[in-house]
Amino acid sequence: MKILNIKLKTKTNANVFVVETDAGEFLLHSDEIVKCGINKGEVENQTFYKAVENSQVLIAFNLSTKYLSGKLKTEKQIKDYLYKKEFNQQTINKVVEKLKEYHIIDDKIFAETYKKNNANFSANKLKQKLMIAGVNKETIESELEDVDDTSSCLNHANKFLRNKVMDKPTVEKLVRRLTYLGYRWETIKSVLNQLKFEIED
Repeated sequence: MKILNIKLKTKTNANVFVVETDAGEFLLHSDEIVKCGINKGEVENQTFYKAVENSQVLIAFNLSTKYLSGKLKTEKQIKDYLYKKEFNQQTINKVVEKLKEYHIIDDKIFAETYKKNNANFSANKLKQKLMIAGVNKETIESELEDVDDTSSCLNHANKFLRNKVMDKPTVEKLVRRLTYLGYRWETIKSVLNQLKFEIED
């Protein structure tokens, strides 16, 4: 294979280069260019394609860390993101394993943090959100086993009703609010009974 030209892909990223060859254009990371001693002229196919493969992992890893910046993500969210960026499955799997190895992604920590940051949600609502995010069933069940829906639903109801007259229109608004937060009807009815408000099914 013959390398015809090497140029920076964008001015904002000094680590990714477009390498023009007689077989087409490829993206190479600067680390691989230095490591493999790639310059204009002839290069062994095996050396070059290995550099391309390793570069894909480095580029995908760097994109993933930027995507993760400031906010936790699940393994599924990372995979979906890299898939949209058109990385192949082998590269995606390598990047995910690397992120796990460095403890950059951890679905258990994601579930713990999400639960803590959304303490106003019911167990049912939390379960739905965590499933959508891609957290596995076992992790979700383990994390939510101590959630007391009746207690938290009662707290929500008391906060909502503070300084309000507990008439039928107000209670209807309360029911809509509690339903939005994911509480089941049985739990809502139990709480209304505790608040001495009779309601028909």
